[in-house]
Amino acid sequence: WYQRRVRGPCGRTLFQLVSEFNQQAVDAMFLLFTVILVVSLYYAYDITKKWLYARQFDHFPGPPPYSSFLQGNGPTFNRIKRDNAFLDCFCTWVEEYGETFQFRIRTRPVIFTIDPEALRSIFSDNINLKKVDHLPNRALFGQRITGYNSILTANGQTWAIKRKVVSGFFAKQNMHNLFPHMLPLMDRLLETKVKPRVGPDGAALDIHQLMTTIFSALPSVMGITCPMGVDEPEEIGKRVNVILDVIPVQFRSIFKMYGERAMNKEMKDTLEMIVNMRMMCRKMVEEKRKEMAGWDNNPDDDMLAWFVTANDAAGLTDEEVIEDIMTVYMVIDNMSKQLSALFTYMINHREIFEKMVAELRANPITTYKSLDNLRYTEMVILESLRMTPTLLKGTRWVLKDTKLAGYHVPAECQLQWSQYCLHRNEKYWPNARQFDPERFRNGIPNVDTLTYLPFLAGPRACLGKHIAMISMKLTLSMLARNFDLAPQPMAAPPPSISQSMALIRMKGGPWFWFNPRKSEETVAEAS
Repeated sequence: WYQRRVRGPCGRTLFQLVSEFNQQAVDAMFLLFTVILVVSLYYAYDITKKWLYARQFDHFPGPPPYSSFLQGNGPTFNRIKRDNAFLDCFCTWVEEYGETFQFRIRTRPVIFTIDPEALRSIFSDNINLKKVDHLPNRALFGQRITGYNSILTANGQTWAIKRKVVSGFFAKQNMHNLFPHMLPLMDRLLETKVKPRVGPDGAALDIHQLMTTIFSALPSVMGITCPMGVDEPEEIGKRVNVILDVIPVQFRSIFKMYGERAMNKEMKDTLEMIVNMRMMCRKMVEEKRKEMAGWDNNPDDDMLAWFVTANDAAGLTDEEVIEDIMTVYMVIDNMSKQLSALFTYMINHREIFEKMVAELRANPITTYKSLDNLRYTEMVILESLRMTPTLLKGTRWVLKDTKLAGYHVPAECQLQWSQYCLHRNEKYWPNARQFDPERFRNGIPNVDTLTYLPFLAGPRACLGKHIAMISMKLTLSMLARNFDLAPQPMAAPPPSISQSMALIRMKGGPWFWFNPRKSEETVAEAS
């Protein structure tokens, strides 16, 4: 019976089977214990290493971690992000801890400053500091957007070569060559895009959408044209808006981020949109290279030709030229957001708005020199840039130990600053929260002290600042001279600025009522 019932089919006794099972279980438990021990030791080593690194920042003031070293200030950031008060929180910390302080992203110390002298060091130091590579606007799930070697994102010698080559196109002296193309563009947009939307009886328009339509056409007069069946530049503007709206998903946890990647159809459509835009830009570059084959020198009004030349000089490929084009469209979108922010401020400052409109109507823009007559309009634009700069905050990565605002800053540390906080600091701007263009009556106050940085400063200052100012003045002039504008009351919440992104992002509106103005000839005939 024992031989028949207890011995298994393989001829082994029950005792042998149990013994083998126990041995396998012991081996598995030992292996599991070994894995847990190794992981625990590595985790303990990693935490100890981070703790010792963080101790090097004990001499910096700053908000204490929320509840533990591992959390850092993360819970605070989660709360203020929900309240859209990210930068306002940093303004409060500046008041409490001074112009230079540290905060923690989990266990990682980050140095924040608005000290003008510290900013001067940051903007001028290209040896010990570099731009941060892994930011969300560089790529989206592997699909490159502005990439890592565009004119905006490159570092080191690559950046220096490209900047030197293209700076001639963006120089103030070259604006005389661009202006004759920009003025007819505004007239064309007025007839084809703005008047049809307004109609003869007037209409309420979303300024945000209108500015996207207008500014999306701007690259087309600078050598960046749209092939491959994209009939209207505003279609590219819409695509850019979709891409920029999706990019912040990369700030979320890895589980939420890849959950969005797998489940969200909008995410999949956006990735396809990026691929299509890069294909479109590649076609532009191919066509431009064919044109350039017969040229001796680049035309002064062809931005794309200058980009191609700059990338060739830096030893880069057409992929980097594509990323330069993508960067241009992203920056152009920021310009449209800036004017949307200006109109938002005008809702509660009607006297300022009416004074600006009166100046625009009294001084038509006919030549490049006539832009100088719009002094008050420029003051309003400068004040809007102070209140809501296009770049709300910036960041650099410390490569070597350095000094900043009298503090020793260890290597492998991230530096951050915020123009938004600097421009709203009472120390440098009396009544900083009040919209007052008169503060720029005699030009930019204390221009050499780096307290006004809408276009940054130093070697990496914004290349397109002159184009931005010209295009904003032309747009305001075109609208003021052809329409009576009035804020349109809406049931939705008032427009606000998203404080969670580095670049200005409007959250809704504003809406204005556009009423066509009668020309002087029509008024004379009617009378």
